[in-house]
Amino acid sequence: TPRQNWVRHSLLGTLLALTNLAHAGVIQGTGPGSSAIIPSSATQLGATDAVGFQMAESGTGHMLVVPYFTAQNGQMSVLHLVNTDTINGKAVKLRYRGAGNGDTLLDFLVLLSPADVWTAAVVAGQDGLAQLITADHSCTYPKIQNSSPVPFSTARLNPAWSNAVKADNTREGSIEAIVVADIFPYVNRTSDDYTALYNATKVTYPNIAPPCTPSVLDASLLTDFTSEAAAASLGFATPRGGVAGSWYIIDVAGSTTFSGAATAFKAVNASGKNARGNFVLFPQSSAQVNQPERYTTDPLLVSAGLAGRVKDASGNLSNLTTAAVLNAQSTDLPDLSTPYYLPASAHNAKITAGDLSKLMEVRQLSNQYSRESSISAKTDWVLAMPTKRYSVALDYGQPSENSRVFSVVPPAGVDNQYFYTDNTSVPMQMESPNSAVCSRHQAFGLDRDASGQPLGSIASIGGSPVMPLLCGANQVFTVGDTRPSALYAQVNRQALLYGIFNNGWGYMSLLDLNTGLGLPVFGASFIKLTNPQAQPGISGNYGISWPHIKSK
Repeated sequence: TPRQNWVRHSLLGTLLALTNLAHAGVIQGTGPGSSAIIPSSATQLGATDAVGFQMAESGTGHMLVVPYFTAQNGQMSVLHLVNTDTINGKAVKLRYRGAGNGDTLLDFLVLLSPADVWTAAVVAGQDGLAQLITADHSCTYPKIQNSSPVPFSTARLNPAWSNAVKADNTREGSIEAIVVADIFPYVNRTSDDYTALYNATKVTYPNIAPPCTPSVLDASLLTDFTSEAAAASLGFATPRGGVAGSWYIIDVAGSTTFSGAATAFKAVNASGKNARGNFVLFPQSSAQVNQPERYTTDPLLVSAGLAGRVKDASGNLSNLTTAAVLNAQSTDLPDLSTPYYLPASAHNAKITAGDLSKLMEVRQLSNQYSRESSISAKTDWVLAMPTKRYSVALDYGQPSENSRVFSVVPPAGVDNQYFYTDNTSVPMQMESPNSAVCSRHQAFGLDRDASGQPLGSIASIGGSPVMPLLCGANQVFTVGDTRPSALYAQVNRQALLYGIFNNGWGYMSLLDLNTGLGLPVFGASFIKLTNPQAQPGISGNYGISWPHIKSK
């Protein structure tokens, strides 16, 4: 069963943890570059020639981010991963994170065959926990049996929450996918002899599912590779990207669908062309990671003294941690801060998280809305901040005034900080059940004839609207006090009650006047409406999703 498979791999990981505490994880490949027909060999992974990232709202890349998934109120969130490479397979680390603190809810490896598509859905189980279900034949590790749900974990959520609140916090969040390695077909790169890993993960014509041979996958995906030659000998190569993603959310009862493309981050060379990144395959095990700051800036995972509970805008830390808040496990890696083209080091992890944040940085974000009563229109704005977790996170073991833990992203001296003590808070009303780090921002709503008013979440004593809070890893703003909202959002949902017209557009200023920076944010407007003239037997419900308009 799926549970038995996950228990089996946990036990294997425990054995690995007892015998191997030293991790390589990040390997810069050598050999011919990306332009070579045969880029790798039995001893070389192929030269890491990437020097930076480019971002695209859609397209292929080495890293993908989906801004929002939900399983609230019977909805289903579906993910498609497409390998556009017709020669190489891809090993992809897939991670579902919670909307509040960005906590890991589920992570595993997807092994895509050349030209393969993997698809899976997230739904709520009978116990209220989100669960992943797939009927796809592509290999996963740990193995997910076809049509057998795998429940999301609550192990990283606030232990003080009730089971019901924990379950609620598994049903919304975001997704990150990282191509950790290519799977090159040939043993010696000069013959047609396929490697055992390629044979184990390759779809065979016509439409024969890969065998996903357990012994081969265990040997390949539980090994902590300490040398380039060891990884290359099994058929791995440095990742050249080429993976695209798409998502859709289906409200089954409401017969409404929203859809979009994953935002892609492509590793590029000095000429801006697609390039090879580092080999970043970590064992899919619970093995403890030494010096995790070489591979991540997650402030809850880094070693004692490398994160602080107070940080200024320049990146100076104080009230340093005396121990890691969480023990970093191999399954926590890689993440979006893992050095992807630079050597593994604490400084380069900060550079990586800072580079990705810079690509997403927005000083003003805007979009349209409708709450037209004649068509029962509802609007939710989703704002996702997938790199926020690498700068600040909540320590659930501390009271709210001391719960924020900061990393320095980007490194001090490179630029100012996106998140620091004076521009963040943990509002008391957010402590339970939906804990999140928040910041306040000015917002304005306009109608379709250019009339405008400030937007606010509540009214102050003087009657002026209070600036809305942008909280957690995923914030949902409902335009007007619509219950339920268009997405039935529960975690980090706020209603914008003031300055709202029936139809129009709005914008939010994300500019920090102290630092001159915006915030790393993206997302979309989700509008749901009903045609009152629809005849019996004809669905009259519609869903529209528009990516946010971003001003750098």
